[in-house]
Amino acid sequence: MKTIIQSALAAAALLGLAACDLDQTPQSSLTPETSFRSESELQLYVNGLLPSMLTGSTTEKADNGIESTLPTYMTGLRSSTVDPGKWSWTSLRSINILFKYSGNCPDEAVRAKYEAMGHFMRAKFYYEKLKTFGGVPWCTTVLDDNSPELYAPRDSRDVVAENILAELDLAIAGCPTAKSINTITRWSALALKSRFCLFEGTFRRYHGLDGAERYLRECVEASEELMASGRFKIDNTGGPDLAYRDLFAQPATGNASDTEVINAQAYDFGLGVKHGFNYNITNPAGPKTGFDRDFICSYLMADGSRFTDRPGYETMGFIDEMTGRDPRLLQTVRGPGFTRVGATEPDVANLVQAISLCVTGYMPIKYYTSATQDSQNSNDNDIIIYRYAEVLLNYAEARAELGELTQDDLDRTIGAIRDRVGMPGLKLDDANAHPDPFLAQRYTGVTGSNAGVILEIRRERRIEMVMEGLRYDDLMRWHEGHLFVPQFRGVYFAGTGGYDLDGDGRNDIYLYTDSRPPTPLLRGAQPLKIGSDVILSQGTSGYMVVNAEKQKSWREDRDYLAPIPSEALVKNPNLKQNPGWDSPNAE
Repeated sequence: MKTIIQSALAAAALLGLAACDLDQTPQSSLTPETSFRSESELQLYVNGLLPSMLTGSTTEKADNGIESTLPTYMTGLRSSTVDPGKWSWTSLRSINILFKYSGNCPDEAVRAKYEAMGHFMRAKFYYEKLKTFGGVPWCTTVLDDNSPELYAPRDSRDVVAENILAELDLAIAGCPTAKSINTITRWSALALKSRFCLFEGTFRRYHGLDGAERYLRECVEASEELMASGRFKIDNTGGPDLAYRDLFAQPATGNASDTEVINAQAYDFGLGVKHGFNYNITNPAGPKTGFDRDFICSYLMADGSRFTDRPGYETMGFIDEMTGRDPRLLQTVRGPGFTRVGATEPDVANLVQAISLCVTGYMPIKYYTSATQDSQNSNDNDIIIYRYAEVLLNYAEARAELGELTQDDLDRTIGAIRDRVGMPGLKLDDANAHPDPFLAQRYTGVTGSNAGVILEIRRERRIEMVMEGLRYDDLMRWHEGHLFVPQFRGVYFAGTGGYDLDGDGRNDIYLYTDSRPPTPLLRGAQPLKIGSDVILSQGTSGYMVVNAEKQKSWREDRDYLAPIPSEALVKNPNLKQNPGWDSPNAE
């Protein structure tokens, strides 16, 4: 990992390429005659691109992770001039420079390897564009100020998707086969193809576009190849009560496990390459991220039964709702018995902090490490980008959408994932015979004889992949943006008084409405005033809520694609705006 980080930093300093958009005059400080002549120079250049191409995520907005402010896509305030999306083309120019000058290296095998990595990066770049904007101009050359491509119209979604698929196949054919979690390998390309093809196949299916089956089958093919390779498996190290938590916290080394992880964003404290997850979660001036109660309700009971089938689940208190659930719940959310990484005793004070500092009371602990890393930018645990569990989920979902899913498929995918935490597997016939009404009310587009198992695969994906940057994309491809609109909710409180959060028989917090309760009444519990410290949905009782005063909005005819920035439309009149966005070039 240190070698990759050091190479990336060196490349960033050595190869100072000027920023360029498709509508800007491109410049480059690269000298073709003196660069790309050897494997070391090609490697240095590619390593310099990796930080923008292999980037992980610990954020979870959408309808899972709630913050103290709402993103503009939930409020209807997104526009072509405000938060217009990711219309930057600098990375593409850098990738295309690799192809233009790689011929300077006389070693054909070396060129082929690094060009294959370039194909991966170009596919990744355009996948992000496709998700955000739909069809965009496809460009594989380095432009100059007279290039007609600067004024090219948008290529269709079909053209862009087809080209992404071709780029991925070239990457799969040429990338190295050795496992390496911080560089691009054949397995990286297969994982990205699995993810992209599932996105495109289901987006087309649920948005009424042609070609869904083709991409779903490509997802199955890529996933099967990676699964059959035997290179990866679900990492069960630590047993059912720790394996899931430790996959992300990485308490022993800070390095992601290559047993399950295909790629991870590398961090190294000794080199000053750090992130600040611990600090961001607990900082009172930070986003105060918390999970929505709807997400909490999605976890099954430990015996595989549905929590939402239990009488009174809607108003169940914190301890009761956290007891007897899928073990991943208490390895993802602070709950009774919460113990810091590296500690041996439960941290009650930290649990109280979840109610007082977190907007919903359900504070994330996935990626949360020991107390030694609580100060600003003190985390060095790697952030996972692609892992085997996602590939298994992609395979199961694609097979279910094709109507070809078998019980054997479920046993080796969902079953393997659940086995990590000792959960029962998923039964195909039972799921289809008894679809979960809680899920069916939310995922309104799922119909047909296979609906029950598709709903359960979506449940599994939401739980297993939370905080890995996929939930927003999932809702976009499933055509379920309406889930942003309902009021987000947190922990339920029946009213004023004391509450025991860890089940030790002593109150940890005390909710009040008027003057602060006297010390004898508190008996060590932290006082929290309803209406200021804690906002409840029914005034003096109900669910913790945030942003209750703000109007949320989602337009089904418009909001699944971002607007193209108005500045880009002015510079290139041949670009057309996405439907529904106010623009003189609107389609």
